Amino acid sequence: MSHIDQIKSKPNLTSDLSSPETSPSRTNLPETGTLSSSSGENVYLRNYHTLGRADNCHTHLPASSVSRLHAIIFWQDNTWYIEDKSTNGVWVNEHKLQTGRPHALNKYDTIIFSSKDVGLFTLTNNTSPQDLLIPVDLNQPLTPICLDKPIHALSEVSTLLWREGSWVWVDNETLPNEKRVLDGDIIRVGKHEYRMQFNQMSSNTSQYLPVAQTLEDLTFQLNVSNDEEDIQLYIMDGVQTAEIKGYRIQSQLYLLLYLARQAVYDKQQGYAENQRGWVDLSKLSKDLGIETENTRIRLHRLRSRIRDVVSFSDLDVCQLLQLQNGEVRLNTSNILIYKGQQYESQNGIHRLL
Repeated sequence: MSHIDQIKSKPNLTSDLSSPETSPSRTNLPETGTLSSSSGENVYLRNYHTLGRADNCHTHLPASSVSRLHAIIFWQDNTWYIEDKSTNGVWVNEHKLQTGRPHALNKYDTIIFSSKDVGLFTLTNNTSPQDLLIPVDLNQPLTPICLDKPIHALSEVSTLLWREGSWVWVDNETLPNEKRVLDGDIIRVGKHEYRMQFNQMSSNTSQYLPVAQTLEDLTFQLNVSNDEEDIQLYIMDGVQTAEIKGYRIQSQLYLLLYLARQAVYDKQQGYAENQRGWVDLSKLSKDLGIETENTRIRLHRLRSRIRDVVSFSDLDVCQLLQLQNGEVRLNTSNILIYKGQQYESQNGIHRLL
């Protein structure tokens, strides 16, 4: 995902739907990519914006006919694109899109997600995405604030400074020190509160996130150093690739490597698919040299890491890393393991990343 604006849900951030200043008139929209819905709400688009039934989508569409990840809208080459990731479809100007193929959007194009019951959305502003301050109180007639770099004065005493890739808030009345403002943070401007919507792409969001509608959509490639002190994980869907690596998560990746080796071995031995890869949790913990509870914690953190870099449609990462009846497994056969520059697994041929 470019990457997907990997935004984690925060207490103050449950949706990117905000009421316009004057409804139904939309003359006060900020100069940023905006979808306006037939119900009078506005969606201020991020560089890579997810829409669907899942709570962690940037825009939550709760209808049962909507997929967990129904569609993505992204900014590329000075154009907004939409891509259908769903089961029940996306329509632009009443033409059904081909699933998985990006479609360029023009200003005033209309979009339907699944059915008209979900609402009709219109691209009312097709300009580039901006960092925004979005009013928290939707009942107040306030327009989101587009932030100008490197300095944006909010009031006579309050200023936002763009410094080293992030915003810093300086308020001479309320803050004893400068405060770095992160995506989803709430700041007060005068009598009103605003939520930061940060639209810069991080280094791991410069490409699309891999998307999985089934477990077989993903391939897991583990690059392991000869001494097994360094492990890198690449997750691919055939188009996009996500990377997970780093010193702090080596223990989680080693757990994954253990499960991947077991899954590969069981496949080579001819086990049925539903029997492959299962490892007793106590044995796994003993082999890793840790307590069983710590193994559960590592498994939970590994699930979270994968969930952050893969767009799961009607799946959940718990279906991939399964834990049941005291046993755990990596539930996929699409595994490639390299040790040094050599294949360790032989269930496929793939370029070493």
